[in-house]
Amino acid sequence: MVNADRLAALLDREELFDLVRRERFARDQRLFDVMRDCFHDDAYVRTTWYDGRGGDAYVEATKTWMARTGNSKHWVFPAYARVAGDRATVESPAKIFNRTTVEGVEVDFHAYCRFFSRAVRDDGRWRLMSFEVLLERDELRPVHAGERLPVDADRLAGLRPSYRFLTWIQSTRGVTVSQDLLGDDRPAELAAFHRGETAWLAGTG
Repeated sequence: MVNADRLAALLDREELFDLVRRERFARDQRLFDVMRDCFHDDAYVRTTWYDGRGGDAYVEATKTWMARTGNSKHWVFPAYARVAGDRATVESPAKIFNRTTVEGVEVDFHAYCRFFSRAVRDDGRWRLMSFEVLLERDELRPVHAGERLPVDADRLAGLRPSYRFLTWIQSTRGVTVSQDLLGDDRPAELAAFHRGETAWLAGTG
């Protein structure tokens, strides 16, 4: 029985890790039916450009977003899964990267973060019940050495250090990024978030 329990725990972990990797890969490769299948119908999603409920709604919004802004890519490294019956949480170190042109200057953008999701077992399959980004830091570089970045240093100084360049890049696309997202530069808010997720996992929140 002990071995059976260990095997079941291992299978849950691997299925959850596969789920979070598959969802981002499908998004990046525009495999929207695969992406949609990863989400629960009532999933809650919050990113720098989206805040809403419903897996299908998020996928449809992603289609529109990618047609407008091009295609950033994601590397995801699932690291920490907690399972309690038919509920689970998964936290994954991740990198978001994008090459774009701003005011005639070609730039590379990189954001370092963690993706956090609730998951529920639905008809024997794990699906994402939430998707949130926990931001760490970001960077912006000109593709061609020696070119000057078209940024206002004074404006950057007033932005959150965990995602200041991401905020600026999105502003060039007409998107106002909330400065109240979860990030390592606000540890008290991040700790409160994790307490809430632990309570949800235990069925008490």
